[in-house]
Amino acid sequence: MNKMMKKTGRWLLAISCIISACSKTEDNNGTLTVITAAPSDITQTTAVLGGNVTDDGGSNVTEKGICLSDEPNPTITDPNDIFFEMGSGLGAFSDTYEGFEPNATYYVRAYAINSSGTSYGESVAFTTGESEACSVVTLAANANITTNTTWTAGNVYVLDGWVTLSATLTIEPGVVVKFKPNARLNVNSGQVLAEGTAENRIVFTSYKDDNYCGDTNGDGDATSPAKGDWTCVYLNGGNDHMFTYCDFFYAGANDNPYNNAVRISVAGSSFTFDHCVFAHTKSVSSNSASYAFYGGFYMNDNSVSVFTNNVFYDNDRPIYLDVNYNFDPSNSFSNPLNPSEKNTRNAIWTYTSGKSNYTTTYSETEVPYVIDGYYQGALNHTFNIGANVVVKFSTSAGLKKQTSRPLNINASAILTSIKDDTYGGDTNGDGNASSPAKGDWDGIWNGDTQSYMSGANILYADHP
Repeated sequence: MNKMMKKTGRWLLAISCIISACSKTEDNNGTLTVITAAPSDITQTTAVLGGNVTDDGGSNVTEKGICLSDEPNPTITDPNDIFFEMGSGLGAFSDTYEGFEPNATYYVRAYAINSSGTSYGESVAFTTGESEACSVVTLAANANITTNTTWTAGNVYVLDGWVTLSATLTIEPGVVVKFKPNARLNVNSGQVLAEGTAENRIVFTSYKDDNYCGDTNGDGDATSPAKGDWTCVYLNGGNDHMFTYCDFFYAGANDNPYNNAVRISVAGSSFTFDHCVFAHTKSVSSNSASYAFYGGFYMNDNSVSVFTNNVFYDNDRPIYLDVNYNFDPSNSFSNPLNPSEKNTRNAIWTYTSGKSNYTTTYSETEVPYVIDGYYQGALNHTFNIGANVVVKFSTSAGLKKQTSRPLNINASAILTSIKDDTYGGDTNGDGNASSPAKGDWDGIWNGDTQSYMSGANILYADHP
């Protein structure tokens, strides 16, 4: 199942459906019969989807479910579509799914599989609900929030410039926060409690974004949101910040040299981000600090900086964090409704530093890790590179292992050049402009034997 597009397990108020109750079968096998159920309980971001296997053709149904796309006739084999298994055998099946955009049209089709092959129901279109206008609360440029404050559902909060927080800010589920050009939320102390839910997400977006709380800037269709419309949420201090079920869209205005949706600095690393989406962040390729989520070396301990079940898409470089951070593989790096929409330089980018008496394990396999410097570890630091993990290295980058700094590399892991598109895709984002060659990175130095390591899974290193 896709990591963002999940079943919510709740039934919600129905709004609309384009094609009526359900549709006759497109029967690929002649006997296996499945019907697509009419989508129901449709909201701005959720819908109940399912189907019914009415005839198994004499062979047990081993899998049934739905497939989704923003184009008609989705399938379980098209890499641009997504599908969800919902059981086996005869009978009806349904559940609630979330993660849709407001006022958008999608196509769903039920499928079933038996020993004869795969059959599909009819492709059924449905449109999610339109975003309703909200009451506007404007925060003036250079405003300071110095007392505990709650932003309540039903309002859109518009930041007219830099707004500074030094108290507790509670943001209720369903709140929309819009930023005018170059506006940002500066958290110098205090705490942000932005705890949305699957059904009522909290949205941080552009002032021009009419998809959430309607046409707040009152210009009809004259403007539309774009990457870099606002600056960022800047966590520069405070403790135990909570961001759950939050969306960050169209951020990344130039804050030289930073282009981020969220930036961590100094004492701002005590946080939880869970089930959040980071999309459409502006990047300037020449800026070394252009990442949708900038954790840097402040984000080095996953017991302090909790980051789980989040999604990145339509950014340049998605995330930057300390090389020692244990990155949770529940995070995802593509659009849940369009898996082909990824990030340009799709990887986990790291800052090299030492962390003694610690264990780091690389286990993410959807995208590679990038080590952008020479990493020699620290005393009693154990570094594990897990099965099927890809680690890429830039020029002069490399690793060191030693008895006091154990390095364990799974035989199926790949360590290679950042120019190597064969493993982990086009991580340096230059298409076919570059290709890997011996000497692209330094290699792996064994401090005990005073020699470089070799192996079939160590590619394009300068040594040995």
